Amino acid sequence: MTSFDQRAISAALACLLFPLCAVFAAAADAAVQPANMPVATVGGHSLLYSALQARTQAKLAQLDAQRDAEVRQITLATARDRATYVDAQLNSLIDEELLALDAASKKTTPGALLSAVTVPPVTDAMMQAFYKAQSAMIGQPYERIKPQLKQYLQRQASVQATRNLYASLRKKYGVKVLLAPMREHVEPTGPARGPANAPVTIVEFSDFQCPFCGRLEPELQHLLKAYPSRIRLVYRNLPLESLHPNAMSAAQAGVCAGQQGKFWQMHDLMFAEQNALTVPALKDKAKRIGLNTQQFDQCLDSGATLPAIKADLDAAKQLGLSATPTTFVNGRFIDGAVSYADLTALVDDELQRLPAPVASR
Repeated sequence: MTSFDQRAISAALACLLFPLCAVFAAAADAAVQPANMPVATVGGHSLLYSALQARTQAKLAQLDAQRDAEVRQITLATARDRATYVDAQLNSLIDEELLALDAASKKTTPGALLSAVTVPPVTDAMMQAFYKAQSAMIGQPYERIKPQLKQYLQRQASVQATRNLYASLRKKYGVKVLLAPMREHVEPTGPARGPANAPVTIVEFSDFQCPFCGRLEPELQHLLKAYPSRIRLVYRNLPLESLHPNAMSAAQAGVCAGQQGKFWQMHDLMFAEQNALTVPALKDKAKRIGLNTQQFDQCLDSGATLPAIKADLDAAKQLGLSATPTTFVNGRFIDGAVSYADLTALVDDELQRLPAPVASR
């Protein structure tokens, strides 16, 4: 099959997704021409299609690759949006059924059950802990945003209390979700926390300078502590250099630290100090976590880790990713800095899908 035949097929597939189908089809038809066909005459001399092909082939291949990547990204995004919507509606149906069942058993109403949910108060210690973890993202003095912070955390506490109610009802009534979720193949390649045989693998594509990635990190660490034997977390690099000028250097620093067995120490320190990710600051961090600084500095300065980072970038491109953080829980897509409650709901759903253990005789 020639490259021009492939272009014609790609154009036909694009017709399924774009209203500019006629434009793509016309371009494909124009591309499939005999090499010896004249395309112009100059002073009685014929210019052949082969000459035009030689001049345009490289650029056309680049444009085709760009279009194919865009088609893939749009197709994946649409599939993910559909899956997210269906999952949300299914969970809503389940929750409504649970409330109705429990209300009937207690001779009350679903509304009364929800009104009786106890929401714990937000303490100053809770606000300070949240502020400390998210200070790089918040960017304002604690005292100035304290009222808004309390309001936000109180809303979160209310949402969590309601979710706890639904979780207890799911356990009480033995809910088991049967509808298969959308899963994508994501290689769990990279530094990992948690047992290799954990039933739930989380692959995170992240950027050390991304404030939303910084917001997600404490949620993931909380999750690992809550499920110490059930979750394996894998980190993959997706530095967005156009937005974060120090992201690539930080990604390299992580790989360099990993070569000395201290990726996670460097990972945690870089997220804790997202405002200090220049090369000198990274070298200072290496010293503080006890790395061989000569080896680290040489690794960072040489760019020897770039192929490893490119492998992560290529994987992200294949998955149509362009933003961080992006996380996959057993292949199930999560976009952005979701809450601990969202993560636990997904992990719990994965665990309830595990086959029941076979009883020994």
